[in-house]
Amino acid sequence: MMYEGFLFVIHLFLHTYCQLQVAAQFFLNLLRWWRVNKWNADILLSQTKTLGKMPGHVSLMFLEEDIPVQDIVKPIVWCICLGVTTISLYDYYGRLRSKKIEIDNELREYYADFTKNCKSTPKQQVSPKIQFVSVENGRTDLVHAARDITQDLLNGVVKEITKVNYQSYHKVFRNDHPDLMIKFGSLTTLAGYPPWPVHLTEIISLPTCLMISPYNFLDSLHRYFKIEKRVGK
Repeated sequence: MMYEGFLFVIHLFLHTYCQLQVAAQFFLNLLRWWRVNKWNADILLSQTKTLGKMPGHVSLMFLEEDIPVQDIVKPIVWCICLGVTTISLYDYYGRLRSKKIEIDNELREYYADFTKNCKSTPKQQVSPKIQFVSVENGRTDLVHAARDITQDLLNGVVKEITKVNYQSYHKVFRNDHPDLMIKFGSLTTLAGYPPWPVHLTEIISLPTCLMISPYNFLDSLHRYFKIEKRVGK
């Protein structure tokens, strides 16, 4: 009983800490909101020009419910302005995919407003690839890969499972991995995100996407560029 009580206290403490963290971030965003209206693509580009080469693929993971579409599209537009070519939008149940039309409409409206009367040309030269990802993507791909590997074993294409050429099963073991993932929410979890594309991904966590400001986004980029990249070393 004493052990169970101790675990309950720890769980209660961690839960309270996470909720306070989300609340603190929300009020900080609220205070910053009064200064956000003057932000545009010119300011964003000027604040990031010394950071280095932007990640080519950014994944935005939304672990919160009932986040307004207006807040969801903001980091998408900021990524587009900085030249990110692939943007993945992840939520566990795939609800964002059902809001695709609403997201597209809000995205065009916010992009037009954010780049209005800007002197600098956003870095994006081609239309970015925006893809929706949910837990089903990982499960379906894994089932297909397991089926293909089993079939190849039965047909003698491969002799041992340890010698499987994983690159042949590109649906799962593809090279299209995000360089950066920004995770919105207090949960410390990948929430079913397919693990194979993110084995080289730098993951930055923010407590909430609610009323997100460019300051939060810039902070994530600064943290990303401070991480030493050891790929290939």
